[in-house]
Amino acid sequence: MRRVIALALLFLSVSLSAQALSWAYAFVVLDGRVYEVMDVAVLEDDLGAVVGKVETLADDMDGSYYGDASNMYPLGTTYRKVNGEATEDVLAVEDGSEWKRAEYRHDAPFSLRDHLDKVAYAAVGIGAALLSLILRRRQA
Repeated sequence: MRRVIALALLFLSVSLSAQALSWAYAFVVLDGRVYEVMDVAVLEDDLGAVVGKVETLADDMDGSYYGDASNMYPLGTTYRKVNGEATEDVLAVEDGSEWKRAEYRHDAPFSLRDHLDKVAYAAVGIGAALLSLILRRRQA
């Protein structure tokens, strides 16, 4: 019995190890596009309209992220357009009292969480249609 308990404790201790990622660079995500935040300041005169903000944080344990996310910036960090640049290529990211340039690197990986609202509306619509069909058959 003691051997079984000792073996169980050994297995539990081995499987409970924790690991965390080390990110290659600071990034923000806007509308499914990942932008690397550079160490380049953007002047106030070059700032355009607000185009988004950090709404979710990237997971340091498995590297997953969805929606308008960031791996380094806190929730609520604002993104702005840079005058003279396409939003698809460049953003300005709030970094304390200054703005930093963020350049497009790649599209974000697909995540069903980005589309949960559409899935939920479709499920409600299908449920309502089925309920309507069942009620009509009962009346007939």
